[in-house]
Amino acid sequence: MNSFSTDVVVVGSGSAGISACFELYQKHVPFVLLEKGNKVGGAGKFGAHGVFAINSTEQKKRHVNYGYREAFNGLTDYNHFFVNGELLARFLKKSGANIDRLAEMGLPVTVEQSEQKAHLNDPLVYHKFNNFKEKMTNWDKLPDKFTAAGNKVMLETAAVDLEYDNGLKAVIAQNKAGAEIRIAAKKVIFADGGYCGSQEMMTANFSDTKALLNLGERKSTGTGIRLTHKLGADCRHRPVLFAHGCAPSMSINPMKRDSAVETLTNLPLLWLDQTANRFVNEDVVYDFAMWGNAAHNVNGMYYVLLDQKTLDTFKQKEVNLEDTFERQFCDVGQTPRTTVGPLPNIQTDFDEAVKTGEVVKADTLEEIAQKLQLPYSSLTRSVNAYNQAVKQKEDDTFLKPAAELLFDVQEGPFYAIIEHCAILGTLDGVNVDRNCQPVKEDGTPLKDLYIVGNNVNGLYSDGYPSYEGIANGFAFVSGWIAAEEAIKSLNQEEK
Repeated sequence: MNSFSTDVVVVGSGSAGISACFELYQKHVPFVLLEKGNKVGGAGKFGAHGVFAINSTEQKKRHVNYGYREAFNGLTDYNHFFVNGELLARFLKKSGANIDRLAEMGLPVTVEQSEQKAHLNDPLVYHKFNNFKEKMTNWDKLPDKFTAAGNKVMLETAAVDLEYDNGLKAVIAQNKAGAEIRIAAKKVIFADGGYCGSQEMMTANFSDTKALLNLGERKSTGTGIRLTHKLGADCRHRPVLFAHGCAPSMSINPMKRDSAVETLTNLPLLWLDQTANRFVNEDVVYDFAMWGNAAHNVNGMYYVLLDQKTLDTFKQKEVNLEDTFERQFCDVGQTPRTTVGPLPNIQTDFDEAVKTGEVVKADTLEEIAQKLQLPYSSLTRSVNAYNQAVKQKEDDTFLKPAAELLFDVQEGPFYAIIEHCAILGTLDGVNVDRNCQPVKEDGTPLKDLYIVGNNVNGLYSDGYPSYEGIANGFAFVSGWIAAEEAIKSLNQEEK
């Protein structure tokens, strides 16, 4: 077995891991970065468009009237006080300074109006990466800085075990070829992003796992959670899904933006659950977190039901509805489009999706009920009630705004887009103290171990909240906290 030594091992190179490495690099502390993938980065690099922060320099210049008191009380209330108050406080108080750190890392952001229509009037707390492509490029430059300073960055290499005896002795890693490597180390920081890539852990925690569309990091298989739990870390917490919007499939999803089928799933049309009933005000589409939570609440899947007349309208006309993902793909300063259409390829896109099974087509409602195995009586009742709401411009059950009651469902052919709750990961794992050290059930920390980002319990009680960019912001800050605490502990040990 190959063997070498270092001071700190960082597991994972997403937002939390790269942030921890940057702190170690700046403070000249030797480290090894283990990355399971063939390139650095995780969900924060490949998917996130910004971070949450309060009291940043730019916010202060713009006199943003939303600070620690509002954020702490807001998040505590949202979580019904099922929250790690000390960790939340530490994160919030460092979140503003993290904006300056991001610029130092080559990942600059600008405070901007929310990317989500539901939050256009929220306080300015969202900081968007100035240029998404440049963020990707500059992230890739960081490993060269680390290695030039004498540190190791090991791609396609995973942590698989720990040697631990009243303190860390070594991290056992394994490369792509299956060879094991022993890394003698004094501290380890687990920043491997939760467990959405572990079918076993997902199935154990979420009954609708099979229906979920995983747009997150499949390489996140719960390594840090499992290895710290084996040493006694307390993992008691309600499972929290990082639900974030919905989509039909991996091939028709918001990351691609190349199908009219996906466009129509991003609008407040008629939605029916797997019992053929409406289940929500479809206007929730304009809040990514709540949209995903609503789908998760109906077993992870629902149907968008429309008729041929609706399809033809979108093909020929400009419709006064906004695609909820339009704002996410605008760079800083760009003006989003707030209408949809004409969509000249919509019939072709739908016909292709019918062939692949992402859309079900039928001439009658009875036929579509048979194909989807829905109760026909419930389907007709739901459609009739919705058509009446469109006619009267009043939704007295779910209170959808009259301006969005545009399309009834009257004459075939009918189309049902099969929609899945999309997830970016998981948001539960290990209970920690304010220093991001895993704790035992009696609250005592496990020496030399740190766990951060989506591996951590305590920031969310049961679901991802509508604080845009908070998961990514916490990942960067918690990685920073863990590295600071590891350095502090190393310095104390040397005395």
